[in-house]
Amino acid sequence: MKTIFKLVVAFLVLAGGYYVAAPYLQPIASKAPESQARVEVTTAHVQEDSATYTIDVSYPQFGIPAIDTQIKKAIDDAVAEFKTLSPNPGDSATPKLSFDGSFDSVYVGPDVISVKLILSQYTGGAHPLTLISGLNYNRTTGKQLLQNDAFEMLGMTVEQVSIAATAELKAKLGDTMFKEGANTNPENYSSSVISADKVTFIFQQYQVAAYAAGPQEVSFDKK
Repeated sequence: MKTIFKLVVAFLVLAGGYYVAAPYLQPIASKAPESQARVEVTTAHVQEDSATYTIDVSYPQFGIPAIDTQIKKAIDDAVAEFKTLSPNPGDSATPKLSFDGSFDSVYVGPDVISVKLILSQYTGGAHPLTLISGLNYNRTTGKQLLQNDAFEMLGMTVEQVSIAATAELKAKLGDTMFKEGANTNPENYSSSVISADKVTFIFQQYQVAAYAAGPQEVSFDKK
């Protein structure tokens, strides 16, 4: 199966045919407290249908240019990379490649904006390849928050996070767990989402268990 787009690297560190790249603004609920300045989260879309592929991606915009620009660039890069894939043969059981995207777990806090971005690529075979990226930003500066920022919010080192995450995953997955996927390599903790009181680390398909187990998550209380 063709490998999933190079966006994996960009996220985990975080036009042919009919093409619609202009955002359709569709307000969705924000979790911002009433006491703080209101942020209206809207949904932008990239949709395309050609002879060899389909694209249907929805992604959030927060009305904060420094953050919105980064999210849009990540989507644009992912779409561009997907479109470099060779088309499937005409007699393939999957005549068109597909690239889909959605988002979840939107959090707008007083100092942090966080969202879970889910991108899925299907090129044929038993199942699609899906990447779940936690995108976190400093609300004031627009700076993207990475692993070290997450560890700091917890008051924990990567070694401490690894020990706790491994124990929880081992209890859930048993001997089927891939321990190297939760070891002290900081890249294992590149994808996370932030809420009012927790940081949740996301482990991709195949990272800590077989595909059938699905992606895994481990949450920690913020200090």
